[in-house]
Amino acid sequence: MLGNLFKPKWLHKDAKVRIQALNGLAGDSVELIKLAQTDPDSEVRIKAIAHLTHLPTLVQLGHLSGSLAEQARQRVIGLAATDHHHDTLLADVYHWLQNPALLRSIARDSERAAKLRRHAIEQLNDQELLFDIASNDPSKEIQFLAANRIHDLEKLKLLDKQHGKNNKRLRQLLKERLDQEEHIQQQQLQLETLCTNAETLGKTKAWAQDKTRARILQQSWNNVAKHASPAQQQRFSAAIDAFQQQLEAYETEQAQINQQLAQQAEEQARLAAEAQLLKEQAEQAEREQQERSQQAQAEERRLRKQQQAQQAAALQQLHADLQALENHLETEHYGEAIDQHQALTARLKETAGLPAAERTFFQRRIQMLTPYIRELQDWRRWGTDQVRKQLIETAENLRSDDELDPQERAKKVQGLRDEWRKLSHMEPGQQRALWKEFDSTVTAAYEPSKQHFNEQAQQRKANLEQRQALCEQLEAMETATDWGDVDWRSQQNAVNQLRKQWKETGTVGHKEWKIINERFNAAMDALETHFKAERTRNWQAREQLVAQANDLLALEDTAQAIEEAKQLQSQWQITLAARPSDEQRLWKQFREPIDALFARSREERQQQRQEQDSQLAEVARQEAEQRQRELERQQKKQAEWEALAAQSALNKQAETDADTQAANQSAGELLCMQLEILLNLETPAAFQKTRMEYQIAQMSEAMRSRKETSSPQEQALPLLKQWYALGGMSADAATEQAARIGAVKDAMR
Repeated sequence: MLGNLFKPKWLHKDAKVRIQALNGLAGDSVELIKLAQTDPDSEVRIKAIAHLTHLPTLVQLGHLSGSLAEQARQRVIGLAATDHHHDTLLADVYHWLQNPALLRSIARDSERAAKLRRHAIEQLNDQELLFDIASNDPSKEIQFLAANRIHDLEKLKLLDKQHGKNNKRLRQLLKERLDQEEHIQQQQLQLETLCTNAETLGKTKAWAQDKTRARILQQSWNNVAKHASPAQQQRFSAAIDAFQQQLEAYETEQAQINQQLAQQAEEQARLAAEAQLLKEQAEQAEREQQERSQQAQAEERRLRKQQQAQQAAALQQLHADLQALENHLETEHYGEAIDQHQALTARLKETAGLPAAERTFFQRRIQMLTPYIRELQDWRRWGTDQVRKQLIETAENLRSDDELDPQERAKKVQGLRDEWRKLSHMEPGQQRALWKEFDSTVTAAYEPSKQHFNEQAQQRKANLEQRQALCEQLEAMETATDWGDVDWRSQQNAVNQLRKQWKETGTVGHKEWKIINERFNAAMDALETHFKAERTRNWQAREQLVAQANDLLALEDTAQAIEEAKQLQSQWQITLAARPSDEQRLWKQFREPIDALFARSREERQQQRQEQDSQLAEVARQEAEQRQRELERQQKKQAEWEALAAQSALNKQAETDADTQAANQSAGELLCMQLEILLNLETPAAFQKTRMEYQIAQMSEAMRSRKETSSPQEQALPLLKQWYALGGMSADAATEQAARIGAVKDAMR
């Protein structure tokens, strides 16, 4: 037991003594570190950790498990705000530092290590604080990191004016945000136009035209629907569905009307047929009788009239042909005249029953014109041959022209063949001599175009194969993807890349295009079904976050509400974005209650600071009053002591017998020794042995006395008064004890 009196208290075997000793150890002392790391008592280790300021040791302890590790991590959080010397170490355990105020402090402090600040900035959502850091921080990297988390384009523009010339990354960030915003606005304008046009369907009652428009609008919508918000999806679908319902109602009504009209017409026809049948049956006998009597006469008259009509028509046609022949000759349309002469001659031979005078007239006129017609035929034959030779020459020139466009070459070849065919109709029997030469020449001239068209056909075939491969990729993507666990943005980027390749692929044949285009659209529609479902799901999930954010306004505990708001912010994830205006609207709805909470928190902090200032002022006033009262108490106490000392001096000098003086001296020595032990003062060497014996004898009683009171001064005061009250003793003893009492008084002040 005596050995513990001379050991340092932090090594005492009693855990309570070691805990009391912690207040006397430095926060980074070896002794305190040892207690925190190895003390056998967990309470001692926890108390030691609470006093420890040595961050490396705290981090080491924080990597353990249990309550000691948690205490160490909390201590690290408490020291992180003021300890700038271990930022590298703090960056490695950054996930411990989730106190919002601490993160803001680290983020804005330019003296902190860059790596630790990067971690803090990545957790910030306070737009004003981010803007302040991006505006004022000396580090370009920190400026960019803070700016990258700012959503407001106007703030980014201000940052560009401030630092854009010196920070190219900031300028590029603004450009990317502006490009993204413009692209989104264009997409939204297209979506709005499609919705507006869809809502006009059926308004003019031009059902056939609007039916075609609806199909075109649906195809256009399918191409951009992935960018539409749920509200736009609902709006467009509602417009199309409403039109389809109107169209179906109209078509159903028209079908019913047509069916009724058909039934009415059928009924009227049936009744008319029955009436007509009855009428015909009544008149049939009479007609049969009349017809039998008139049939012979009618047939005779008909034949005679028919013959006369035919002769008149034939004669009229011959006069017309003759007149046309003479007109062609008069107007110098010699080709037509030759053809008309041949037609007139043939018609005259074919016409039977013509009166002799008329036939003689036409034969004489034909004979008169025949020599002239033959001369014209010779001239025409010579002219068509010249034209044919010119066509052959043109074909030769065409074959030798290597710079001519294949399409134009084919067009000219076809034109030459058409001209040859016209000449063949004019002089059918005169073309054989030149035909082979002409045919071989134009065939050779067409050969480059033929090769070109073959190459185009091969290219269209290759394009078709490429488009088929793209369709296969899209179809495989739809079937092979686990749509329950997919990176939506990457998937959408992949689809967009395939769509871009589709647009860049060349043309295919007209027949093949319809099939392959329908296949491509079907594959895209199948993928869009998944995208649309995810976009809707993600939108609804974020709408729930908006509702939860609004509910937080009802919480009275602002700190708790803000912590829950931060959790909601961490859950705000956009897998597939809706229309930008809708996204902005939803984000604004989400941010408004959260911003209101932060504003409320600032107001409460301001109010708390005002209250704290008032409390501090009150505490200062009370402390001043307390100091004044303490001063007055000390002055009163000093006066009392001085009075006691003066009275004691008189008592000590009083004349008494030797036995009384010896008793007073012994009593005074005991009181001095008790006071010195109580106040932990040195005892003169002459009384050391007596003091040791007294302490051993009174150890238990002394320990009980210390438990009963927490103030040695209060316990010493009655003993001191007892000494002052002692009577006379020898002058030497009084002087010696007065010196010891003086040390006691100094310790009690």
